[in-house]
Amino acid sequence: MSDQQTADAHLTDADERLEIVRSVWREVLGVAEVADDITFFDQGGDSLRLVLLVERLNQTTGRALKTVDLFRAGTVKGHSELLAESDNSATSGFRGTSRADLINAARARRP
Repeated sequence: MSDQQTADAHLTDADERLEIVRSVWREVLGVAEVADDITFFDQGGDSLRLVLLVERLNQTTGRALKTVDLFRAGTVKGHSELLAESDNSATSGFRGTSRADLINAARARRP
């Protein structure tokens, strides 16, 4: 089983997904415990740490989550649900794609 398949398998299990998010939060915030229903900012996070959180979650899960989505979801539980909803195949094709390539692709799809 590849690393990506292993990561995908862990993301399908709700308890494992929550533990992954908790672990990354603890690492980024430098704390021993986090609550599932308290916002990242109420746990002591700030905007710089939110950017670090996005990067670490993306590295850990192989997903391409966005800062704005994590900001809106706000809690460990919310971030876990985002991971459940995210489909890596839907976003992986845009990694490394230039802005010009994306604009040209969008223009090519116009009728």
